[in-house]
Amino acid sequence: MSFTADKQRFFSSWQYSEPEFSEILSLLRSAPLKEDADTTLINHSSGKMVWRLNRKNSDGLSFDFACKINPGKAPWRFILRPSLAVREALNYVVFKELGVPAADVLAVGDVRKFFILKESFIVTEFVSGTRDGRVFMPQGEMRSEHALRRSYCMLNFELLAKIHDNAVFHKAFHPRNLLWRVDGDVLKVFLIDVARCRKVRRNQLKRSVLVDIHTFIRDIQPTASELDELLEHYLNCRRNGTYPGGKEALKSDLFNFKRRLFSRKRYVICTPDTDKIVEDS
Repeated sequence: MSFTADKQRFFSSWQYSEPEFSEILSLLRSAPLKEDADTTLINHSSGKMVWRLNRKNSDGLSFDFACKINPGKAPWRFILRPSLAVREALNYVVFKELGVPAADVLAVGDVRKFFILKESFIVTEFVSGTRDGRVFMPQGEMRSEHALRRSYCMLNFELLAKIHDNAVFHKAFHPRNLLWRVDGDVLKVFLIDVARCRKVRRNQLKRSVLVDIHTFIRDIQPTASELDELLEHYLNCRRNGTYPGGKEALKSDLFNFKRRLFSRKRYVICTPDTDKIVEDS
């Protein structure tokens, strides 16, 4: 992907595409999408629509891809500022440069009129054969697959350590945004939906680490011993700094985490180790 920030415009509509995808993009944007044998709506929430499509260009090259279309909600937020689609495309480029596995971007663009954002879109390669991490959450259908769940969590914490080493705040490190599949005997994970990621100053990184880890573990809810193992693994994987006070300080901060300063809400971030005994029995 050769998209860079200087290829966007803020005054009028624009679109960017990888060369081999350009004719498909032109057809894609020429009319509203409708479901058929090669077009499936896979998510629709808050006006955002995500489609899976299969298309061929005139050279016979096939593409299995996802197209996310964001409505122009709160358009004043994006006057002279990148749209969510552009932010996501640029973050995918950053992650590829860091060696973090993520979807490949095929196209991105904005619909603007006199600076006002009406719509934005991003097209990425569809990562086939994957599922997201919600299957390992407490009510997930694969919650009892202890060894696979552990590997999934450990691998994602390795990636998170790399992300934080490069002073990037993920900001949405939910299992639903962390796809996985097993190729042969190798577990692989892929990041999607990375529009909210951003660079932070080193003095902001502690809070970023805390939020990202808390976001993941309150969804997955590992057992108490698994939580200890995950935090130890994360800190061992860090190469450019660590968490002030080490594992015990991080663990304490996670248990006492507040999303807002005066919030009284308490989160469940792990389950008793008896859960693991039941799963393994």
